[in-house]
Amino acid sequence: MNLSWSDDHLTLREEYRQLGLQIAEARITVSEGFDYAGWQRLTDSGMWKRVIPPAYGGTGEDWWGFTAALEGLAMTIRTPELLLSIIAQAGMVRALMLYGSEDQKDRYLTAILNGAISATGIAEPGTGTDVRSIATQLTALGDGYRLVGSKYNIAHAPIADFIMVVTRVADGSKQNVALVLIDKGTPGLAHGEPDSKLGNRNLPTGPLYFDDVPVPSTQVLGQLGKGLQQLVTIISLGRAYYGLVALNLPTPFVTDALEYAARRKSFDSTIDNHQYIQKRLVDLTIGMERNRWMVYAALHQLFTHDPQALLSCSIAKLCSAQDFIDGALSLLKLYGSLGYHEGLISQLVKDALGFAAVGGTEEMHQKNIFNQILRLHGTPA
Repeated sequence: MNLSWSDDHLTLREEYRQLGLQIAEARITVSEGFDYAGWQRLTDSGMWKRVIPPAYGGTGEDWWGFTAALEGLAMTIRTPELLLSIIAQAGMVRALMLYGSEDQKDRYLTAILNGAISATGIAEPGTGTDVRSIATQLTALGDGYRLVGSKYNIAHAPIADFIMVVTRVADGSKQNVALVLIDKGTPGLAHGEPDSKLGNRNLPTGPLYFDDVPVPSTQVLGQLGKGLQQLVTIISLGRAYYGLVALNLPTPFVTDALEYAARRKSFDSTIDNHQYIQKRLVDLTIGMERNRWMVYAALHQLFTHDPQALLSCSIAKLCSAQDFIDGALSLLKLYGSLGYHEGLISQLVKDALGFAAVGGTEEMHQKNIFNQILRLHGTPA
């Protein structure tokens, strides 16, 4: 395992750190909503080309280079929405590369390189992300299928050009989960009202409804019935990347807090001389750094197909998310009443709270970690 970035990766991280600063500055003058301009800048920068092989229009499959770029962005961009969009799209690229047919790769990877936005529908109102209990159903009809059901809380649902839907197959088999690709405008596909959220409001989410949607057999991703195993492999990357984003987002806020503490006076001295202020910033930094190495380790295991990767990716997400939430609340307290005013700090708190659920709830990850412990010890879950 390499414990340091290469010079090329450091250069790449700095390039995207600067791009994050530019996107954050441009965002100030834009009204609420998805940052199409920022998304286009990322596409034009070649971000997706880095993980798409030349055969499909990219420059190579370098997930560590992509990771360096994502980390650079997260260090300066200040708000998570565009980062969460990147993670969602990265999962789709990984899904297509691992399980897509040649036609699917050629079609959808080309669309991504041209700026298309994807979505993944997993959760349902009655089951959350418990894939084994989903009600959405795929039924054979002629030489294809029909899809019936619904999904909710889907990132990009209101704006997606194509969607990967997790469904069960109505064939009575024990392994009956499938992944299917649905294009925008397909008959029977309907959108619900976009969600109104506490934070992360520039990441559009919402429900989708499938009313007898036609699904040609060529739109099944991977092996029919093996969708659960495929999905776990796909979403593990997102779990580690949620951790990467969560640990890096506070970076500019720590710098701001140090400057504020050095000029704010209380009890005849600047507050950076007070141990309780120092502790807030020390605890925040400790959380960021310990999570950084957990995320790197989880990604290394995932990229090298280590059997512990699924466990480590959940740990990386769970711990980074909790430390992000705790750190954001601690920063609000550091600023006192100013932190509670509408502004960057209060917005950080609202956005951070979303990480309690994005990429899976704490309960879901605890369950997954326990199941992975049983698996690694050879005990049936």
